[in-house]
Amino acid sequence: MGLFDWLLHKRPPFQTHSGSVIRKQLSAEEPIKSSVVWTVPKTEFIDIPERNFFGECVRSPDQRYTLAWRDANESGSQGGARSQGKGKYIVLAGKDVIAQGAVARPNDGKIANDGSFILNDWGFGGGLQGVFLAFDCSGKPLVKRQFEANLFNNGLSVDGSTAACQTANAYEGDDGSKLTIFNLRTGVEVASWIPASGWADFYAFPADGVIQLGYSKLGLFSYRWDGTFLDAEEWQEARLSKGDYSTVMMAVDFAIKSDDGQLEEGLAHRLLKSLDRISPQIPETDVQRKATLKKLQGQCWEAIGDLTTALTEYDSALAINPKVGIKRRADQIRKQQQAETR
Repeated sequence: MGLFDWLLHKRPPFQTHSGSVIRKQLSAEEPIKSSVVWTVPKTEFIDIPERNFFGECVRSPDQRYTLAWRDANESGSQGGARSQGKGKYIVLAGKDVIAQGAVARPNDGKIANDGSFILNDWGFGGGLQGVFLAFDCSGKPLVKRQFEANLFNNGLSVDGSTAACQTANAYEGDDGSKLTIFNLRTGVEVASWIPASGWADFYAFPADGVIQLGYSKLGLFSYRWDGTFLDAEEWQEARLSKGDYSTVMMAVDFAIKSDDGQLEEGLAHRLLKSLDRISPQIPETDVQRKATLKKLQGQCWEAIGDLTTALTEYDSALAINPKVGIKRRADQIRKQQQAETR
């Protein structure tokens, strides 16, 4: 059967098979500040025999459009990292193919309710590189941005007006770890900066001039397009209350260093509570983190003013790892206490 058999409903237009990408469902408890939220689209696999096409696909939020892409050459004999053999993308409105094209290595597709769509092109050959691509529903190019860093992921507003991509680390140049925002109506790059909250899992666009970075276990956090972090306090609290042991320890370390060790007593107690929560999560074999945990607990107790407990924690940290970086301070407290008892 051919393509016209699809249109006559003699067979399904395509078959989809669940992929490995996890769909993020937002909970009512997360700090959503707009009713218009882009949830992570579910990536599936699509088979279109009439066009000799098999690849990944996503649907627009209203289910009207489908974007499919294949990171492999035309025959399907070479996929993934390679030096030649362009991949392909196809856009469908219902059952009709409305756009198609070829790029080197298409990945991370998103499509909006107006049919505009984006792709991350991972490029041929080695090295850190990537090209962010945006098109309207007919396949007309809107944005083409080359990066001297690998592309990590991307996001697209529900209405297709705004898009963003984020890069991974880069050894050289200024493109590493950047979040870059594009106005697709004008085809202009409007901002590029490194988020304080790091790499996001997904993105939302609640209002003009605002982007939200979403984290699967922590929630959504807002920035202005100029990089101003609107939810810095909420981010810190989410890391402490919801994060795993690695996240919490980084958050506590950041809080201590931000205040030059002069923590307010209330905050120090809050940090200790978070450290107590994640303590059982640290593997027994991870001696470095076990030692760091004790060090952080000691720093919190010292901020509270309980030097005896602080020294006990410091000594525990040093017993686990003598190079944990707290020996000098422990010796200072010990000498101070000895002097006071004379």
